Amino acid sequence: MVPECKITRIECYRFDDELSDKLLPGHGRDCLCGILSISTSLGTSGLGDYEIPCGNLKGDLVQWAVVFQKLKGLSLEDGLEYVHQKKEAWGETRTHVIESALTDLSDKLQHRSIGKKELDILSNRSYIFDHSEAYVSF
Repeated sequence: MVPECKITRIECYRFDDELSDKLLPGHGRDCLCGILSISTSLGTSGLGDYEIPCGNLKGDLVQWAVVFQKLKGLSLEDGLEYVHQKKEAWGETRTHVIESALTDLSDKLQHRSIGKKELDILSNRSYIFDHSEAYVSF
């Protein structure tokens, strides 16, 4: 059973080529890569990575990620339900990245040892910001 919590913060990073190569080896050179992080009122975070072909991004990262803002304040269960309602409007890439982050979050809340390992690189926020071409937080 997942403990009751609320989504308190959503962060989206678009990485430079160096960090993209470290975290997503083999990514396409014509792609934008990054990570979406969802944090909760319990202090747990879930991660979802993304790779967007440049031609598929209409606008900038803020415009792409702003749809996730509505998840803030929702429970994990309500957040997953909201994502399923928006699947068609959001498209495959957005839906996949947010579902991945919510699933990772759920795994971590259910079993503290399960879920994506927090990469050492990600624990160094200074390094992440130095190697991010764009960042948005809600």
